[in-house]
Formats: sequence, structure tokens, C-alpha cells
Amino acid sequence: MLKTGFLGHQGFTMVEMAITLVVAGIVATVGVVALGPAVEHAKVRSAANVVAGDLQYAQALAVRERRPISVVVDSAGMQLVIRDRDELTVVYRTRVLGSDSDFSLDLLFATGASVQLFPNGLAGSTLTITLGLRGFSRRVRVTRAGQIRILRTP
Repeated sequence: MLKTGFLGHQGFTMVEMAITLVVAGIVATVGVVALGPAVEHAKVRSAANVVAGDLQYAQALAVRERRPISVVVDSAGMQLVIRDRDELTVVYRTRVLGSDSDFSLDLLFATGASVQLFPNGLAGSTLTITLGLRGFSRRVRVTRAGQIRILRTP
């Protein structure tokens, strides 16, 4: 409530200002707590999109170079490495997904250690990569036919 003061000045009392600040603080705290899981889920979904994009990049690289490309999943190091299958020293891309990255994932699991992508678009085997953070996860699958899909986990 606006009050007319001693010299005709108008303003809010200290009690009204304190109550307003306390209510704003409570609303901000509730908002941050409610948005925490949403931010974590967005990180996992974003990481799954990036991994799928990296796999598509590896496929295109195999076609362009006309030679097989190897995608290696290092679960312990929380990274994905795209390299030449025959020349092991040629690394095209390394994607870090652990705590040292923007994604800060705590789960990176693959059904196999690596997959070979051939210039004809096929893959040497089916590979499923599971990415997760605090119980929320997504899977990225490469089939032998060369299809790359992002799957929800049950």
C-alpha cells in the first residue's frame, strides 16, 4: 500500500518490501527444484542426438573415403572415438560425454566395444549405445543395415 509520508512522498513500507522479497525467494527456489530434472533429461536427449549425428558423420566419412571406418565406444573413459579401421593412428573425431563435457553423463554403455561402418552404408554388427544421467537414459542403435535410431528406454 502506498503511504503519504511526512513531506508528501509516497512509497512502500519495509515490511511490505521484506514480504515481497521472501515470496520471490520461495517462488525462485521452487522453480529451480522443479526444473532440475528437466535440465538433466535435456542433457541426455542432447547427448543422444549428438551421438546419432556422430554415427551419421562416420557413415558419410566411410563413403567419402571409400574405406571402412571404426566407431569405438570407451565406456570407462566415457567417450566415443571415430577412427580409420586399418590405420589406428588416424582419429577423425573424439566425443567426450562424461563429467568433463557439457553433457556430464554418468552412464555410457554399449552392447559391443566397436562397430565397423562400410562404404556401402552397411555396418559390421548391430551396436546399441545407452546414455544416461541419474536414472534417465536414451539408447542410440546402429543396425547392420546402417540405420541409426534414437530409442527411448523402457
